[in-house]
Amino acid sequence: MRKTITITYPASPVRTAQMLADPSYQETRVSRAGLDNASVDVAQRGQGFVATIAGSIQPSQLPSVASRFVRSAVSFSVAESWGEPKDDGSRSGGYDVTVKNAPVKVSATSTMAPAAESAGEATTVTVDVDLKVTVPLVGKAIEEKAMGMVGRVVADEESRATAWLAEH
Repeated sequence: MRKTITITYPASPVRTAQMLADPSYQETRVSRAGLDNASVDVAQRGQGFVATIAGSIQPSQLPSVASRFVRSAVSFSVAESWGEPKDDGSRSGGYDVTVKNAPVKVSATSTMAPAAESAGEATTVTVDVDLKVTVPLVGKAIEEKAMGMVGRVVADEESRATAWLAEH
């Protein structure tokens, strides 16, 4: 199942990239997710960076349609990478997602650019996600449930990023 997700940050692309490359911001993402054994690593790659979050989720934290197929914690890592900026601050990126103990495949590409008509004071991140759950008969339902939660995740990310930017 494919979906395009749009996240708007109230800062320039340069400031947004600085936030996303800050380990303390990544720690706030981890703390709100309720992950077990969570870790954060941010590595600079020239003028780009890779922020990796790894951890595990207990079956009880998964949507009920998925939790009945999972017997133990699901370990995962998400590596959010952003390349070097262009003159206007825009960047290309992607997400490398690894999920263990679950029949899930996720791939995503992303772009970061100044938001239209924002005079450079807002940034739009567009993420094109491809999610595939290979469980006979219910895989599609699990995909739909997961993608249905995206709106809340985006709203939370925008809210917490706004607060973080105001404090830093």
